[in-house]
Amino acid sequence: MLETTTLQRNHLYEFRGQQLRYSHRSNCRVNSPFIFNDSKARRFELSQNQVQREVFELVEFCEN
Repeated sequence: MLETTTLQRNHLYEFRGQQLRYSHRSNCRVNSPFIFNDSKARRFELSQNQVQREVFELVEFCEN
């Protein structure tokens, strides 16, 4: 289970088979406070329950 406090901006996460980058936490949304973007700049608004149950952090590898 992923804790919502460990989310880091611009880090890559997986949600239902899609790779998403965490953008920010929305102050105006009560039901969907976590904003993610995919590679095509589509916006996903996820609730805290969705983040805790279905979002997994992906480890990115960089070439030296």
